[in-house]
Amino acid sequence: MRNARGFTFAEILVAMAVFGVLTAVAVPRFRSFKERAYLATLRTELGSLRVAEEAFWSENMAYATDTTQLDWNGSSRVQLAISSGDLTGGFTAVATHLLAPAMQCTTAVGKDATTTASGEIVCTSLAGSTGSGVTP
Repeated sequence: MRNARGFTFAEILVAMAVFGVLTAVAVPRFRSFKERAYLATLRTELGSLRVAEEAFWSENMAYATDTTQLDWNGSSRVQLAISSGDLTGGFTAVATHLLAPAMQCTTAVGKDATTTASGEIVCTSLAGSTGSGVTP
């Protein structure tokens, strides 16, 4: 009888099965972590935009619809659209992350905040499910 070193085919097969199960569990969790990170980025961007808009309003008595007018540098992966019905009364901002285009967050301040509290950040999936409203 020889003293063979190494692994048998059955041992390698069991190890591959265990790694496969671990991978099947880990990949969806990793995807969920990434989505939560994208939403956190969107919320942070809208929160800092709101602060910059309020600083702009305190100097000019009107809100800006162009981010170049603000003392604010946003993330290069977040697209913002700012609109207003009355620049002296409020604004609405919608943020979308380039790596998660199916999600967007919205905030409205002043007169433009008709469906939510002024400054509340609401994130939604464009597929229709609603995320949580957070006011940072």
